[in-house]
Amino acid sequence: MKNKIFIFFAIFIFFYPVKAELIFENEFPKKFQGIWSMDCQAGLQVHVIGKNNSLWIDEDYVGLNISKTTKDIDGWIAYKWGELDGSYYYFLNKNSQNQLMELTPPDDWDGIDYSFLNSNEFSVYEECNSIPSMYQIIYGEIVSLMNSNLIETCTNDSNPQNCINETFNFLDVSSNGELSVAELTRAARILIYFTFIDKRVDEDRDIGFATYTTTSLFFPALSKILIGNYDYDNSNTISLNEIYTDRIDTLDYQNLFKDNIKGLDPSELRRLIENLDFLKSILIN
Repeated sequence: MKNKIFIFFAIFIFFYPVKAELIFENEFPKKFQGIWSMDCQAGLQVHVIGKNNSLWIDEDYVGLNISKTTKDIDGWIAYKWGELDGSYYYFLNKNSQNQLMELTPPDDWDGIDYSFLNSNEFSVYEECNSIPSMYQIIYGEIVSLMNSNLIETCTNDSNPQNCINETFNFLDVSSNGELSVAELTRAARILIYFTFIDKRVDEDRDIGFATYTTTSLFFPALSKILIGNYDYDNSNTISLNEIYTDRIDTLDYQNLFKDNIKGLDPSELRRLIENLDFLKSILIN
């Protein structure tokens, strides 16, 4: 009797449709990395693909996705895009014209049947030489972040010091070992992007776009105050050593920095920014 029950469950498990879990552990293949659009001249929709991330920009939406890809599946590779309402799978391939093909599985996909990869219901993108100027001006810092090693280092490296150094190096555009007012303002624009715009509801994005474009107007004054608190050599800039002064010997600031970054709640930061009276007055006026 026990053997019959065991056989019954073995047959049930074998034939029961279990949703397969895709494993994302590879970088985007080099042939997919680049700037893609349905119309490079019009530049209304732009898809930028890096090693471990992708950026989508159009007139109504902008989002940065940090993801790795799956192994080859019938000539296609998959990556996962996270949103507030869930995650979505996208499959990429290239055709004989060197165009990028993107395909989404059916809504009721069971994770097992890949026959949809043989359909013709895919989007086709041409490779572009550059990002449209209007997007480059607004989101150039985000593209620069994608092309840097910052995200990969802070995500995968177990040594928090490497994350801190890589962050400082990314912010140090002039590569002189010091952060200026302009470089700190650039950091603020990137922070506001992730706080308000990336994968947020429309109301947050409306506030975010306004804040993003006005940051350069009001944040230099705050940057000067920040520099004034750490600029011990009166250079009008701050270095990593100046930030560490009087702290590194008494506190484990490296791990504290990493723990704070991991525990950062974007909604809390958003509320903090919204509570700043001068920011409210700028957005209202």
